[in-house]
Amino acid sequence: MCAVKNKVRVIYAGGTIGMLPGENGLEPGSNFAARLLPWLDKTWLNKLNCELSFCELNPLLDSSAMNASHWFSLAAQLLDEQNDYNSFLLLQGTDTLAWTAAALTCLLANFSPPVILTASQLPLASPKSDALDNIKFALEQTLQLETGCYIAFANALLPAKATRKFDSEGFNAFTAVSTDLVNSHFWPSSGQLTAKELNQLAGSFQPNLLRLPLIPSLKDAWLAQQLEGLDGLILEGLGSGNSPHLPLTFKRITELHKTQGLAVGLTSQCWQGGVNQNYAASAALQKTGLVALGKMTPEYAEARLACLLALKRLNKITAEAVFLYWLDK
Repeated sequence: MCAVKNKVRVIYAGGTIGMLPGENGLEPGSNFAARLLPWLDKTWLNKLNCELSFCELNPLLDSSAMNASHWFSLAAQLLDEQNDYNSFLLLQGTDTLAWTAAALTCLLANFSPPVILTASQLPLASPKSDALDNIKFALEQTLQLETGCYIAFANALLPAKATRKFDSEGFNAFTAVSTDLVNSHFWPSSGQLTAKELNQLAGSFQPNLLRLPLIPSLKDAWLAQQLEGLDGLILEGLGSGNSPHLPLTFKRITELHKTQGLAVGLTSQCWQGGVNQNYAASAALQKTGLVALGKMTPEYAEARLACLLALKRLNKITAEAVFLYWLDK
């Protein structure tokens, strides 16, 4: 009998993929391994030549409940177990899948085993569910990859840095909107955290971030008063990075940037093309001290900033370095 080629650690965090009916609707259900294994054909598993080891978060989470604390905790677990498995498969909900993938690709910059994330639009036991197909495709990919962090969904392998959810119902729910940053590795040399440090962050650090689309109806005076206490602000500009006329808001952003080191970044509301700021309409915005984030997705921008602020919290980098490394170039 041949030796096991691929030891796969399957981490079930919750989400639709393993949900069961509850009093108020679908909710994460436990004992997912026992429910999944009967669906996996033994002949297929033997041909795949992999050994599955399951664990699940406690408590299990709806995707909407996941935040930076969970990113840090998951990264710590992966670091603790990296020498015991050839690859890792993370199962969670679709709503925040792009954020989790983006955060892990930052926190595990030098992580050797491949990390694949998948989810589903319907629970495993639902008729015509996409759960089993997504899990099987993801497991097959663990044999093909040597390293890296990816989302496996609807028979597509998508880069963690560039993927967004664009459909709340359809099975083909995710797409890679830009691949410009996929092969970049611009990260502080002091930014490789230990599992102990990550667990410390998981228990004590939750950055206060705001992502704000610059829509035509924003009230300047009101908005200028809402920016206190933020650690970071991600603005979504119109088109290539333009903004309505918001002089009071821009003045307050400039003050907070200079006096409190507020990290401010600019992405585009458009899914393609990114920020280029060639128009006079973006001139006032550029003077606030923000970082123009090019073609970066808002999800990656937020996750990357949270990770950089965590490094600052641990005195691994300076406030100036947060701005330097936020733009992944």
